[in-house]
Amino acid sequence: MSRSIIIIGGGPAGYVAAIRAAQLGGKVTLVEAEELGGVCMNRGCIPTKTYYHYAEILHDLKKCFKDKIFAGEISHDWLRIVRKKDMIVKRSVMGIGYLMKKNEIRVVKGRGKLVEPGAVEVSAGGSVEIVKGDFILIATGSKPRELPIAGWEGSGIWSSTEALSSQKIPESLLIVGGGVIGCEFAHIFSTFGSKVTIIELMETILPGVDPDIVEAVTRALAAEGVSIRTGVGIDRIERTAEGIVAHAGGEVFQAKEILSAVGRDPTPPEGAEKLGIMLERGAVVIDDTLRASENIWAAGDVCGAPFLAHWASAMGEAAIEDMFGIGARLNREAIPGAFFTALEVGTVGLTEPEARDKYGDISVGMFPYMASGRARTASATDGFAKVITIGGGRIVGIHIAGREGSEMLAAAGFAVVHGRTIDDWKKTIVAHPTFGEILREAALDTVGEALHK
Repeated sequence: MSRSIIIIGGGPAGYVAAIRAAQLGGKVTLVEAEELGGVCMNRGCIPTKTYYHYAEILHDLKKCFKDKIFAGEISHDWLRIVRKKDMIVKRSVMGIGYLMKKNEIRVVKGRGKLVEPGAVEVSAGGSVEIVKGDFILIATGSKPRELPIAGWEGSGIWSSTEALSSQKIPESLLIVGGGVIGCEFAHIFSTFGSKVTIIELMETILPGVDPDIVEAVTRALAAEGVSIRTGVGIDRIERTAEGIVAHAGGEVFQAKEILSAVGRDPTPPEGAEKLGIMLERGAVVIDDTLRASENIWAAGDVCGAPFLAHWASAMGEAAIEDMFGIGARLNREAIPGAFFTALEVGTVGLTEPEARDKYGDISVGMFPYMASGRARTASATDGFAKVITIGGGRIVGIHIAGREGSEMLAAAGFAVVHGRTIDDWKKTIVAHPTFGEILREAALDTVGEALHK
């Protein structure tokens, strides 16, 4: 039976869901107020990774000059990097537009408002259109969080949007929030010459990340000259002729610019509560099948943490499949996380403290990048891989900090999701010389059989 589906939001949850619905034979209308691709494509994942790419090239070049492998002067053109970022974003957005046409998905430009269980009002430029369908998927994403701090509102504080569009590298940058976003921007801007300070309210940066990863990233950022102050909250902010002055816990921090990286808040569509959709701290409440109410599902950031593009896409796919009677297939215990700071990090499954709390008796294997031939050839010897197992050698967590750490997540995630064991790793031949050998050695180390440690 053919189904007509309305999707509000064209980010990673919405546009992926639209494609999946079209594959299953649905008649799809996608409503998007801004550019296709959402925050991830336009103001998040893709532009930041473009900057990260060039930061890594510059970082490696500095090593080569320090080792006198290259001679001369290092220079860069920030405006060219910005233009390159803009071009990559534009092409990526165009690619999504092409996929919409290829899959015969109707894209309606405008802001969607829920008016009935099967109807969405779309407003754009003074015109209004009512779009009707059998099912609705809410995928309206999130926005940067604002803090109730004196001087915060109207003080010209950067969000990630302003940071990504800046036409110059600030002489000094104060980053409020030491989570993934804050640490990524700290690495990028410090590599290009900013004097960066991170202020984090919690006792460590990267709250919720495995402690060994946190320690390694903290050390790596400090080595780049990033100052990190944890356990400190900002009391008030003021602007002066010299820039920003932040008062925090009796201390004073000064910088030319300030970047807010304190997290994000869901942005549910107008009319949600009138249709009986429950909201909790702004997030749409969903059940195990991603339903928010009868004939209405929700996916992505609008449902709350974790705010991850790949998780949003997985939710979008699962919601559509539930609409078509296939059934949701999400594994919430093995959501991978990849972030790109002074060390590239890939993490999936339980952290060591979580595994000990849940299972008690666990085994932990670790293998350093320093012992890897491939890492030495790339002058990328900082970091490690860590594998956590329980009875029978079943893998419940993998955490990697170092070059290509995120690229090893595909194998790591497969191992965790499918309950693979150390015996499976013993039977697996990993090509040499590759970074993947680090992961296998860490797995073998859980039973004391690492070969190169």
